[in-house]
Amino acid sequence: MRHYDNESVWDAVIIGAGIAGLTASIYLARAGQKVLLLEKGAHPGGRAASTELAGAQVNLGAHALNRSALPILREVGVHPAGAAPKLPGGLVFAGERGSINVSLLQLLLGSFLNVREKCQLLAFYRSLNKSDVSFLNRVSLQEHLETWVPSLHVRHIVLALVRLSTYCDAPDLISAGAVISQLKQSQVLYVNGGWQSVIHQLTWQSQQAGVTLLSGVSVQEVIGIRPQIQVNLKGGSQLISRNVISTAGPRSTLALLNPALTPAEEAPYRQLVPVYAACLDLVVTGMPRSRTTFVLGADAPWYFSNHSATALLSNHSEHQVVHVMKYLPVKGHSDPREDQHELTALLDNIQPGWTKHTVRQRFLPRMLVTHAMPTAAMGGLSGRPGPMVKRRPGIYVAGDWVGSEGMLAHVSLASAREAARMILASTDTKTEGEEEDGT
Repeated sequence: MRHYDNESVWDAVIIGAGIAGLTASIYLARAGQKVLLLEKGAHPGGRAASTELAGAQVNLGAHALNRSALPILREVGVHPAGAAPKLPGGLVFAGERGSINVSLLQLLLGSFLNVREKCQLLAFYRSLNKSDVSFLNRVSLQEHLETWVPSLHVRHIVLALVRLSTYCDAPDLISAGAVISQLKQSQVLYVNGGWQSVIHQLTWQSQQAGVTLLSGVSVQEVIGIRPQIQVNLKGGSQLISRNVISTAGPRSTLALLNPALTPAEEAPYRQLVPVYAACLDLVVTGMPRSRTTFVLGADAPWYFSNHSATALLSNHSEHQVVHVMKYLPVKGHSDPREDQHELTALLDNIQPGWTKHTVRQRFLPRMLVTHAMPTAAMGGLSGRPGPMVKRRPGIYVAGDWVGSEGMLAHVSLASAREAARMILASTDTKTEGEEEDGT
């Protein structure tokens, strides 16, 4: 961590040192900007940080890195190592007489699906090759599937794969166009060393670029507009910056702005629907059924994966990292005790005797996955707020809820790059004697 002079005028102050904040800082500092990065936690990383449990790097729930995000990471000098997981070894159908486990081979070649259902499944995947799905942006996934996938069994299979790629279990709300765009880019990596290895690389690159990182600091409010924005810290300190990027969540960002935005200006931020998951993270010494490394719930929102079957996550040769997850509903209440019971019951089904292999476990009852599910009501990906805060020149936002490019980590990185580009463009404009009004 670098020391800072609170008498300085910064070119950019960035709130939050997660993947968005770190990425934006690198772009700006490499362009010659004087950048201060503020992180309220003890260390950078945010939700991308990993925890060391029993000598293993354990992510906050099941994290996979979409390959579509790799070009931006490479631009800032980050090269994650890892491998792609195998396709799900099976699907679990929670029937009235008990769970039924069906392998993908059985789905395609067995009798679980009839010929007409197999044709529907293949037709859905052929439809992913259509180049333009913008006409589906304001159509919910549920409406789309009810029209084109009559079979309930096939619909459950498709929804399981949708949950896997989007982490969302809200087919009645999520945009079909956004889902199909994400499925087209569904190849992922499990990262060696956990996501902490990505944070380490981003942090090193930011330091090499000359970014000043200050940890353990919370921002209280952001006052004014460019060229003199005042950033007040909790505890009484004040900073002056020409530009500010907030990578906090939408509502947290709104709470920082002084004066507040008007209700009409706040509306795009307040319409965003967050997504949560219940996660059981395990460090184990093998599993009873070692060949079963990846299972999805079909008619229930469950996920099981042994990430150590793909990525290197521990220096201990016998220790493996396993994630079991339930995609939580965005409406209504979910009881954490019942959610945990569901996850342990799933383990009892697919890995009987798993408790004897468990070294450490951690239950996250309500982990934030993303601040903004791309809903049909908001027009899919294009309905998210842009990086520039309207009528507040010099104030920008970035994160998994900003901009029209991608989902999850991809949108965090893309919005960070775009916010940095806008600041650099405004700097060039100012040099030419013009002024931007932020509208």
